[in-house]
Amino acid sequence: MKRRDFLKFTSTGLAVVAVGSMADWPAFWRGSQAHASSFGLDRLELEMVAVDAEMVDGIPVPMWAFKIDDDDHEGEGMEHHITAARIPGPALVALAGDRIRLRITNSIAGTRTHRFAIPGVTLTVNGTQMDSVVVPHDDRVDIEFTAPAPGTYMYLDPENAPINRMMGLHGVLVSMANPVGNNTPYLSPTSNIQKLFNDLGTAPHFSPGNPWDMARNTIWVFNVIDSEKFGDVAESATALPSSTFMTFVGGNRFLPDYFTINGKSGFFGAQHSHHSDEMDVVHDTDDGRIIIANAVYDMQSNVSFKGTVGQPMLVRTLNAGNMWHSPHIHGTHVFPLSHNNIMRPAETFPKLETNLFMIDTWALEPGGIKDVLHPFTIPPDIPVDADVVGGGRKAWPPVDERFPLVYPMHDHNEITNTAAGGNYPHGITTHWQIDADFDPTDPATGVILIDRADLRVKTGQLVVEGRFTVASPSDSDPLFLHLHAGGASGPMITGSIRVGTDGRFRFRGRALKALGRRFVTLMHHGHSDDNGNGDDHVVVHAVRTVPLRLR
Repeated sequence: MKRRDFLKFTSTGLAVVAVGSMADWPAFWRGSQAHASSFGLDRLELEMVAVDAEMVDGIPVPMWAFKIDDDDHEGEGMEHHITAARIPGPALVALAGDRIRLRITNSIAGTRTHRFAIPGVTLTVNGTQMDSVVVPHDDRVDIEFTAPAPGTYMYLDPENAPINRMMGLHGVLVSMANPVGNNTPYLSPTSNIQKLFNDLGTAPHFSPGNPWDMARNTIWVFNVIDSEKFGDVAESATALPSSTFMTFVGGNRFLPDYFTINGKSGFFGAQHSHHSDEMDVVHDTDDGRIIIANAVYDMQSNVSFKGTVGQPMLVRTLNAGNMWHSPHIHGTHVFPLSHNNIMRPAETFPKLETNLFMIDTWALEPGGIKDVLHPFTIPPDIPVDADVVGGGRKAWPPVDERFPLVYPMHDHNEITNTAAGGNYPHGITTHWQIDADFDPTDPATGVILIDRADLRVKTGQLVVEGRFTVASPSDSDPLFLHLHAGGASGPMITGSIRVGTDGRFRFRGRALKALGRRFVTLMHHGHSDDNGNGDDHVVVHAVRTVPLRLR
């Protein structure tokens, strides 16, 4: 029997792991949460373990968790804080259509049955297709699946629902759409979703601003914890019946006393960085982007997110618990894009909305999954500037208030704002922030959009066409993009792709270096003197990695 891991509250939170071909992409996630890299390229090993999870008030609660199996990934460049047990489990990010390989190990003591499933996704074990897989105690199972239609999914232990899931055995799978010729998160968006994303940065109510950058995502996973019931489950050598867990039995009914978002509560859910256990965990680099090629990063403290005006953020919300939540966001409204539920695996995933509207609160039922788009527009409550003749213009940018502007998010289900029987505000809460006004000339907030990426296998001829949202100021003062085979650390194909005054760019030439990589990365480099001492260094402003269409 393995001893229980101690899951320290300040070390909980979300890690994000790229799997499949995306494991070698240099930047797939931007400005909010954890990143990890190429150890997911071949097969990712996840272990189910028992933990004592520290709550916001320091009280340990027996739970179960997924962790990356550090024994099997030893020597692959992973730090302990990446492989440590965490609730929710590491979020997996894959390119739709990729074949993904996982190995699931059950190291939880006892005779209970544990399973693994991804509702909406068919798994394959030894050539047999199935919806869920039994993982016996002290054993492991190899699983394969095809990354499903682009959207948000939950992987979990569906056995004895909802107990095993709520005890901590849940995580997120994000399936990303091929970005070539696509400016939305989905493969076949509804007409209204397509129009919404076409309007970003162009329509008056979204201007000034940029299109959505596929790297700007954040994940919020909600859960509720009854410390007494969870203790009963952990102490039982066999599976505790769900009826006993959920209902009034022997004077003991389910009564949650802790409420978490990405495994955190209260103050700890609203931090961009922290320092604990002699380990610095940073929110992001100076330019707001983490380059993950050949490296491992973990911003595990992050639940909150940030950006400038005009940098839309896709927020992927999931409810792993058994009670309703009503996330309420201040300072803006969001657009609901999709809605699914892990208890309805037969329905289409993702189920996309046809009627789009703006809301500041959305319902998230038990097992619910909803994507919402945060437009990062100027907050609607900014007063009209009376000094402008005719009025009607916002008093923006602010003069008396200083950036960053911080706005809270909390759950409108009142009990979830507390901990341990009423300690407020130590429940589900976080924030979002505006770092600066939109600057259309700043390459650091620019977005590279790719319309075409073709490689002729026989000749090695490569064609890449697209648009950079930051156009060259003039023909005599052009901007240039660098093109690499593979990721940012891959061999450079060219450093002189000229961006036009309309933002358009095109490369056509031989690129044999790209044949073995099957994807390329475009980057805009800038220079920075952050400390003001004349120590100029190169920084990466905009990045876009795309798979190549082989012809």
